[in-house]
Amino acid sequence: MMRMLAGVGLISLVLVVLYSVKKIYDYRDLRMMETTGYYEDYDIYKAAQTFAQGASVDVIEEMLSKSYEFDPKRIEQTLTLALPERNNSDGGYSAFIQAVNQVLGEEVYNKYYHPVNNLTRS
Repeated sequence: MMRMLAGVGLISLVLVVLYSVKKIYDYRDLRMMETTGYYEDYDIYKAAQTFAQGASVDVIEEMLSKSYEFDPKRIEQTLTLALPERNNSDGGYSAFIQAVNQVLGEEVYNKYYHPVNNLTRS
């Protein structure tokens, strides 16, 4: 009888430890999500890179239209702001990201993030 109670106690202790570890990881993941801007649409970075490589306006409009953040008016505003800067040394990449942030009204996207260097997300 004592062996059975000891076994039940040991299993209960293991379950409590596992539950605590899970809670710690959940909390850590939640904190990480808050600091990394989890609401970024990484297709915007791809559109910025395509823009910097000299793609036509129609291609960029099509890429932006797939984003949940952009309607035709926002797309037009973004391209109006970014097109004059296309001759910059980076092809207008940072100007495009800056235009996107300006149209959205907040700093959502980082102009130093380049999808070629950061292929971890797709």
